[in-house]
Amino acid sequence: MGSTSKGMDALPSRRSILTGQFLIAVVLICLVALAGRLVYINAYEGTRLLARADRQQRSVVPLRHRRGLIVDCQGRVIAGTMLQKSVFADPKVIPDKEAAARRVAEILGIPPAEIMPDLLAAGDRRFFVIRRGVTEDQARAIETADIYGLGVFDEPYRTYPMNTLAAALIGFVAPDGVGVSGLEYQCEAWLRGQNGIKTIIRDARRKAFWLADGGYRPPRDGFHVVLTLDAEIQANVERQLAASVEKYQAASGVAVVMHPKSGAILAMANVPSFDPNHYQDFGANRYRNRTITDPYEPGSTYKPFIAAAALAEKVVTLDDVIYCEDGTWADGARVLHDHHPYGALRFDEVLIKSSNVGMAKIGKRLGNRKLYEYVKAFGFGSRSGIDLIGEDPGIVLPFSRWGPFTTTSIPIGQEVAVTPLQLTRAFCALANGGVLVQPYIIRAVMTSDGRLVSDFSNPPPGGEAIPAGVAILLRDKVLCEVVEHGTGQQAKLPNYRVFGKTGTAEIARKGGGGYEENAYVSSFIAGAPASDPELVVCVAVFRPKKSLGYYGGTVAAPVVREILTHALAYLQISPDKAPTSLSAAAESDAEGIADFPQD
Repeated sequence: MGSTSKGMDALPSRRSILTGQFLIAVVLICLVALAGRLVYINAYEGTRLLARADRQQRSVVPLRHRRGLIVDCQGRVIAGTMLQKSVFADPKVIPDKEAAARRVAEILGIPPAEIMPDLLAAGDRRFFVIRRGVTEDQARAIETADIYGLGVFDEPYRTYPMNTLAAALIGFVAPDGVGVSGLEYQCEAWLRGQNGIKTIIRDARRKAFWLADGGYRPPRDGFHVVLTLDAEIQANVERQLAASVEKYQAASGVAVVMHPKSGAILAMANVPSFDPNHYQDFGANRYRNRTITDPYEPGSTYKPFIAAAALAEKVVTLDDVIYCEDGTWADGARVLHDHHPYGALRFDEVLIKSSNVGMAKIGKRLGNRKLYEYVKAFGFGSRSGIDLIGEDPGIVLPFSRWGPFTTTSIPIGQEVAVTPLQLTRAFCALANGGVLVQPYIIRAVMTSDGRLVSDFSNPPPGGEAIPAGVAILLRDKVLCEVVEHGTGQQAKLPNYRVFGKTGTAEIARKGGGGYEENAYVSSFIAGAPASDPELVVCVAVFRPKKSLGYYGGTVAAPVVREILTHALAYLQISPDKAPTSLSAAAESDAEGIADFPQD
């Protein structure tokens, strides 16, 4: 009994041992399996899972840079940057995208369908803007709603505080802040800064509680672009030009104001203009800077350059008398006309009265080879090199295509096409003593804290278009008389000697074949003060209504007068003659002069 009882007692102990050993074995197997799993995860899945965990715990928030300013020569802001409230989304963590879209749409007052596609198609994007420029009340409502995965941030946006001022020159940016046209596009590399980042560590509820080590890079704001443009002069030019376009029911108008010694552009106007704050409301044809892109036949404003060539080549003198055939002259198969039947005119009178016949005869004295050389010397048929993209070179036919008609066409501004900028630049050579200056409009580039990056205020000097003596002689003895007693009398100023030339040109048909009926370009180009020129102004008005007036002396000269009056006073440029006033007789003469069609 005793031995049996002891055997029976030992049996549970052995079972317990076996059970324990089994459990230990199971545990060991599980531990080995777990260890193997850990080895597998670490070896094969670790990188992916760590990256996933890092994405879940970290949020990278872009810190938007501010686009650089575009300012005038006095530091006035033409294109600036302000902050607006915008709504962003992190679609990866939004639990119910449809509910979120409905709630945001309700706050913003828009259909949910405008938001839903972006949320559903977000892919792997962790941050994108779903609505820009919300109101302060809407921003507060979004924040109060506490929609998981949605938020509000301050976003820079472009603004143009002077509205339409120099709009075709300045251009505009797209909603994403990238320049699309004008200087905004051309200067993108300077104006665009660099976004920064802020990496935030979040808890399981996506609440931010820590800034990650090395997770902050501040944004770098864009550089500022400083122009030679003067907003005060530009605004007046646009105002006067728009008034003339409206008065004469014209299609458009352009104007350029340049400093003749340095080539700095003080104003560059296009009418009609547009508001870059709302550029979508205007047609794309308004965006073009027509002062550099649209060449046209200049007509009589071209005559001074041929007159200068004739003086330089000594084929004429101021006292030479040219018979103008009583207003009609047949040169081979071509017949030229003057509006008034002039007989014998001195050389200076040919320009003062703007005789086509007289200028054509001067062209015959020069001949095609010399005409071509001086046309090119004044920069026609080539880009001026201004620091603006999109400049048209104008039209000067290759010399091989010049024929007998060219000899009498070029001197009266036909068979050639120029841009307003080219014409202004060439006229500056008559103002400054014969030098063909390099026009420019970007003066400098500066950092946001005022440090100079690049200085463009001293462009290389240009070559000599004509001898200085010829330029001064033509300016003082002929072009001043055009304004004092000739076709440009409506540009006369009481305290300054103004020199200039009028032009009334027909508009050539597209594709050739003559000229459009009753379609004209009324233009005037002038400088002042004659004793020491500081300003050259070019104005061209396209397609004025003929019944209201279409001659350059009527339509464009008064605009130039008002531009010069304002700019000379604003810049405090000293008068170069004693104050006078126009007599009633002189005013009457000015009205009569305006009837000349070849001006």
